[in-house]
Amino acid sequence: MTLQYHMDSHEGTYKRSFESKVTAVFPGIVELEETAFYHLGGGQPSDHGKLTWEGGENFVHDVRKKNRIRHMVEGDLPEEGKTVRGELDWERRYSHMRMHTSQHVVSAVVSEIHEADTVGNQIGMEKSRIDFQPLRLSLNEIDDIMDQVNEYIAKDLPVDISVANRSDLEGNPEIRSSMSSGLWKMLPQSVKKLRVISIGDIDVCPCAGTHVKSLKEIGKVEFLKKDNKGAGKQRIAYKLIQ
Repeated sequence: MTLQYHMDSHEGTYKRSFESKVTAVFPGIVELEETAFYHLGGGQPSDHGKLTWEGGENFVHDVRKKNRIRHMVEGDLPEEGKTVRGELDWERRYSHMRMHTSQHVVSAVVSEIHEADTVGNQIGMEKSRIDFQPLRLSLNEIDDIMDQVNEYIAKDLPVDISVANRSDLEGNPEIRSSMSSGLWKMLPQSVKKLRVISIGDIDVCPCAGTHVKSLKEIGKVEFLKKDNKGAGKQRIAYKLIQ
């Protein structure tokens, strides 16, 4: 199993480069002992970057997880057992970190004010979107949400990484979570411990994504548009500005 640096600490999340040993090689695929590359998942795109070693290099254009972490590459292939250096496209990675943390804040505020679940999201470098249900907001109500989101960001609330028992989180009325009841049901019952992202006292959410360590790094959230998607579902799109 590949060690993922971002899972345990902010220090690992902010790692821009690393060295690792190659454990397996397939056409267009490299597997490593450890990695700082984030794989596609949870509405967050994978990292990009490159792998270099003595006598070769390649471009990492996608990262997927299916039992193991697989780095999809274009270019040379290293030999199994070779030590390689990984370098992330930091602009892409950091944009996704800021966006993903902002998504948790927006979801928490909508849950707090309107008791709507987050039922889908897509993180991007330039803009992101979140689907809520049940929800039908006016533009004035969305402005109120954005004001509250930016107020929390201005407070520079801490973002903490921890591991918690599923039984302590699921169905606990004292814990406000941006994770919907439907997403809880999708988790296999065999999963007993979860990586948790906590933002001050406003949100506690199981999440394996990459996040900033304090809210001020986000900048400011600016509303872009809303779309009604049927069955009481509403999509809100936004961008970040410094």
